[in-house]
Amino acid sequence: MDKNKDIQRLIVDKVWEDSKRFILQEISSQGFRKLIVSALPIPLKYAGFTAMIPENLNIDDHLQAYPITNYYFACTDGVHIKTINRNRTLGSYFDKERLIYLIGLISSIPAKNKDSIDENGFVHINTPLLRKFFKDYLSYLDYLVRTEVFTCDGHYIPGKISRGFKFAPQYKETRLIKYTYSTVQQGEQIEAIPSEIYDEATKQYIPNPLLNFPYLSYWYEQKLLRIDEPKASEHAYIIMQKKFMSGVSSWDINRDKSHGNYTCRKYPRSQYNAIMHNISSIALGEYNVKIDSNVHRLHSAITNMQKDYRKFLSYNGTPLVNIDIANSQPYLLCLLLNPLFWDKNSSLNLNIGILPPNIQERFSEEQIANIVNYLHSLNLEQVQEYITKASEGEIYDYMVNIINSRSTSNLVDRDTVKTMILVVFFSSNRYFHQVDAKLKRVFNQHFPSIYELIRLTKSNHKEDLACLLQSIESEIILHRCCKRIWEEGYHQVPVFTIHDSICTTVNNTEFVNKIMEQVLTESTGLLPKLKVEILN
Repeated sequence: MDKNKDIQRLIVDKVWEDSKRFILQEISSQGFRKLIVSALPIPLKYAGFTAMIPENLNIDDHLQAYPITNYYFACTDGVHIKTINRNRTLGSYFDKERLIYLIGLISSIPAKNKDSIDENGFVHINTPLLRKFFKDYLSYLDYLVRTEVFTCDGHYIPGKISRGFKFAPQYKETRLIKYTYSTVQQGEQIEAIPSEIYDEATKQYIPNPLLNFPYLSYWYEQKLLRIDEPKASEHAYIIMQKKFMSGVSSWDINRDKSHGNYTCRKYPRSQYNAIMHNISSIALGEYNVKIDSNVHRLHSAITNMQKDYRKFLSYNGTPLVNIDIANSQPYLLCLLLNPLFWDKNSSLNLNIGILPPNIQERFSEEQIANIVNYLHSLNLEQVQEYITKASEGEIYDYMVNIINSRSTSNLVDRDTVKTMILVVFFSSNRYFHQVDAKLKRVFNQHFPSIYELIRLTKSNHKEDLACLLQSIESEIILHRCCKRIWEEGYHQVPVFTIHDSICTTVNNTEFVNKIMEQVLTESTGLLPKLKVEILN
């Protein structure tokens, strides 16, 4: 078979080849006795209930064309096939669905983190699930690359960067179809909410904390949140084709990976793979909902979807509406201007002592003292303009006008300015890149007192302010707004959160909008500007 250069740069090595020769000699001469106990299949509650595979890839035909025993697998008794490990041992029995699971990772990994997508489209495969339940997965990956299902980037740094994989060229623009695992076909119950989630802090699977909050979990458990799967899938395919035809300049920008003069784009095929996985999951009633242990945000198949696809959602046949906070991060920052926020024992409606312990621990007593001393040195006039514009949802538009008034060329739009504000809030205090430095200086010139507060909150680690604001957002939206909607709505008002916004059915718009307005005002001391969008 003709192999391109990408396929040659892989896992194949002399040790592995020697191991295969040794095992085959042992089997042929006297039977092989030294075995590793077969790894358990990856439980469906971790792996998901389906995998997305290319429409033009017939697994059975592929296995017949490229017999598995020509690679790092061996027939041990004339019937059973096992993987061959590099240490001259046999692994677990070959299972076609393990092969399919790895193919599905090309979609499921970016589906859970859409900001991991770059212009190259490679997906780094080395998850805790593989290491725990699927120890001999390298034999399968090797087979997929050498038989031209995957291409590999060949980049590997032990302990830091895993090899990246993506579909080979013959699958670049083909549609994806859903493969349902056999145990699901036999009647295994699909979980709307995973009972366990992987905790990055402890590197262990723990009970999903979401299940402790019925005001959040109940609406997913009903499995009445649905998506128009045929229309959403067709829309995704058309968008991918258009982006490929229009060229790289039309590809979406990954603002998390862009910096300075470097603009990182998102590979359209990877975006298509990711959205197809999420569309499929929602259609099945597998919402992949969890609360993370870092900033305690709620993540789901909905939060991981691009905004454009929410219009295909409905609840029990009723259209949804989304209510969100205008310029939410600048608005929530206003709370930090109150010295009482930094006092864990203050009577303020929301202070740092109410937030989870891991958030409080990010700020030392010395750092908090410096922040409070600075806040006491300010007078209201120095920050009033910012507070007014932030609470009225005008910060982004204000900065657009300021920047564009200075130049008739290189005009910026609202999305660019939003990114600029996020750079100010969440990047290092140092000026690493010329473009970033320019944006920071513009903000500093117009809101110097706010800029200094931001700098102080990031004096230990640049991530501290982002974690603090997102944790405040989670406390208000999840545990105050949603809880109150649950109680005052007598368990009759559906809610689905998308970080700083709440989705509900159209007929409940006014009720949810009123509670969000009241709770946000009580929590921050400022009336917010809320935006209402019908998802239709």
